[in-house]
Amino acid sequence: MRQTSSDPRRDSDPADGSRRSDGATLPRVRAVSRAIAIMRTFTPEQPRLSLSAVAESAGLDAGTTRRILVTLRDEGIVEQDAKSGQYALTLQAMRFAGAVPDGQSLRDLAEDLLRGLADEVGATAFLSVARGHEAICLARFHGQAPVEVRWWALGMGRPLNCGAAPRLLLAHLPVEEQDRILAQPLATLTDKSITDPDLLRVELDEIRRNGWAFARDDVALGLSAVAAPVRDDRGLLVAAMSLGGLTPQIFGDTPDGDGRPRALSPLLDCCARLSDRISGLDFIS
Repeated sequence: MRQTSSDPRRDSDPADGSRRSDGATLPRVRAVSRAIAIMRTFTPEQPRLSLSAVAESAGLDAGTTRRILVTLRDEGIVEQDAKSGQYALTLQAMRFAGAVPDGQSLRDLAEDLLRGLADEVGATAFLSVARGHEAICLARFHGQAPVEVRWWALGMGRPLNCGAAPRLLLAHLPVEEQDRILAQPLATLTDKSITDPDLLRVELDEIRRNGWAFARDDVALGLSAVAAPVRDDRGLLVAAMSLGGLTPQIFGDTPDGDGRPRALSPLLDCCARLSDRISGLDFIS
């Protein structure tokens, strides 16, 4: 049975039998609308959801929700955890964002700010989001510096316990999501990587208190990074913006990496500008 609508342009053709070129006179495909409603239930704050949670949020019954989720899973759009049964979006969703031409992706909205930040500090600027067990690089821009940080390529995932931006993202995940991640073996990139869950929890608490994160030598020896949150108009974290480079580039005259990083002030200013820019906008991360 076709879904009815209060807008006659959507469900019936004009009296003269013609169709508008924008398709407004065509009936809506209910299955597509429902699939999109399901995809919208996944957020940075709730990247993994149970079947019942998805159904409730999308306003659908459990049977319909499960059939659509199974279809999306088979198409590679969502994944299902074998142990918990929870669902999450896959990287395919981010590939869709890369095809957006109208400047409404988060990367497009941030590009000029990131380029300016990289040039101002003379370091590499990154924009990243959390997806599952990883931090995914959405954007990377190199400033005028003798060393460019290339360890994190566009679209590549990195462990959430290593690096300033990954740990900042981890610190702002829901507690149950943090516990799930910390219950599994943590990656070791250098001998400075934090792999003890209890020590990492202390670090995450400090990140939330400070409002920013820094890292030194835990991704690659000799490299440091500082990260800060980009927030929406509700104050919720949308992404992490970070700067990476040689330790003197990031910490300035504090060679031991103590105190407030030199690169922090311009980074915080840039994050505030991007947060203002995305306030009230619909965009794809």
